[in-house]
This record gives sequence, C-alpha cells and structure tokens, in this order.
Amino acid sequence: MPGPKVVCLTDLDAELRQVVAGQGLPEMEIISEPLGTTVGEQIELVSDADYLIIWPAHISDDVLRSAKKCRLVQCLSAGYDKMNLALAAELGIPVANNGGANSVAVAEHTIMLILASLKKMVVNANNVRAGGWRASTERRPDVFEFEGKTLGLIGIGNIAKRVAKRAKAFDVEVQYFDKFAQLSADEQNELGVTEVGFEELLRTSDVISLHVPLTADTRNMIAVDQLALMKQTALIINTSRGGIINEDDLAEALKSGVIAGAGLDVLEKEPPLPGHPLLELDNVIVTPHNAGPTLESIPKRAANAFKNIQRVVDGEAPLWTAKFGT
Repeated sequence: MPGPKVVCLTDLDAELRQVVAGQGLPEMEIISEPLGTTVGEQIELVSDADYLIIWPAHISDDVLRSAKKCRLVQCLSAGYDKMNLALAAELGIPVANNGGANSVAVAEHTIMLILASLKKMVVNANNVRAGGWRASTERRPDVFEFEGKTLGLIGIGNIAKRVAKRAKAFDVEVQYFDKFAQLSADEQNELGVTEVGFEELLRTSDVISLHVPLTADTRNMIAVDQLALMKQTALIINTSRGGIINEDDLAEALKSGVIAGAGLDVLEKEPPLPGHPLLELDNVIVTPHNAGPTLESIPKRAANAFKNIQRVVDGEAPLWTAKFGT
C-alpha cells in the first residue's frame, strides 16, 4: 500500500527544496515544487495530496478547495495570518506553523536589534560611510549599555524564552507578560524571569520586545495609550508581526520623544511604501522581515513539518495548529 502523499509548495530554490524533501520520513511519497507554479498546476498537484507543506504561508482558495484529501496544511513559517483560516476550518483542514523551528534565528535577531538600537549602530555606521566621524567636541555620549537594564517580553513562547536566556548573559533583569500562558515557578526560576502585569511591564521596562502572533486581540495592542506609559528612554522591538504596533502612533511617539527608539523586523505593509514615516527617523532600525529565514533553520522547519505529519498519520492530533478567529 503506498504511503501518504506530501506535496511541498515553497519559494525556495531547487537545492533547498531538496533539503526540505530530504527530511521526509520513510514510505512518504514527497513531491516538491516551486510556489511559482500556476494555480492550475497547483490544483492538479494537490488534488490527491494527503498533506501539504507550504512556505510562505499562503495558497489560493481554489487550491485549498481542491485539496479534498488533505488532512493537514503544514506551514514552514512561524505565522499563518495570511492563510484563509476560515476556509480551512470550513473544509476541516487543520493548519499548523513551524513549531518554533525559527526560534533561535529570531531570538538572535531580537538581541541584535536591541544592541544595535542602544549603540545607534546604523546611523553611526552610515555617518562614517558618508565621510563623518564622532564629533571631537562630544562631551555626553548618546549610546548605552544593555547591562543593568530591564527587558520586558510581551509573550513567553519559544522565541521569547530563547531571548530571555540570551539576555541574561548581559546581566539584565527580564520580566514578561502573557495573557494566555503562565510559567510555573520552576520555569520562571530556570529562565530567570518574573511575571508582571501588562501596564507594569510598559511602565518599568527599558526595552520592550514583542513575541505574540497577530490576532484580533493583539492588533494595535501597542498604540498611543500604551506608548504613553513607557519610559522616555525606552526602546521597543518587534520581530513578530506588523500590525501589533500602530505605526502612525509609534512614528509620532518617536518624533516627539515619548520613547527613545525602535527596532523593527516587521511592518504592517511589506515592503513599505515610499515615504513611510518610520523610515525617515534616525531612532528607528528596520530590517526586511528576515529574522526567521536563516539557512540553518530550513532543515529544522522541515523536520518539524514531517514529524507533525507523522503524528496525524499515526492517528494523533497535529501540534501548533491555528484557531479560526485568532
């Protein structure tokens, strides 16, 4: 009897598509094609597929409807906010993310954005490239150390836990708020973190880092009222999803000195339109949503994907699934 058919539709190059397919488990029939195939070709590919692996986390509604045998759409990405989760739920097809396979990459990027923001690395490096240098008359440094600061993590999932572990090496205090997850006392001790309320975190953190999905509850969770609670010297870091921060409110807060700076890997519209207000500010670092997709994370994502598929083959519920309405 043939094994389950797994169709992989990704925008990876041929070599990396083979890396993904190479993580497949015995007896699986694996077909790996570029996401750039036509909708008609995709429909033909998925029509008898038992499982789909996709990256980025988006396929057309017509393709999803054509996957009549599909028992799981497994995303290699961390988010599935661009998937039509309502349609997937209607069709009875669970949708899962990568299960934290990119957590090391995003945690490292988060720490990088924190340090680069504190040291004003980008504006200073660009100044040197343009022929400038540190002013010889400078008497008051405008760059800072991470040591001794308080880091506030909003969300305490896989990525935030790795950020906490790395931040402790800089001798900082780490606190967190998570509306849905609570750590046991043993877990808090192991990570060296303290749970606090949302407003307390905003008021007392020197650096605030966001690690929550984009949902109806989290959209604009950082806006004018929340920014007003933060320290004037505070930084905000976002490596999760654009839309969690109200960008107009953030730009105004940064221009008027309500807070000191921001490090962002995500924006609500990507790529941003010319003239985006955040791109015109020296106290903002924006990277092109590249925190997660490192070369090393590809096999990790694929291994998680096939293990999750195997769970369903074995009659178990898949892990890391989206809930419609979130």
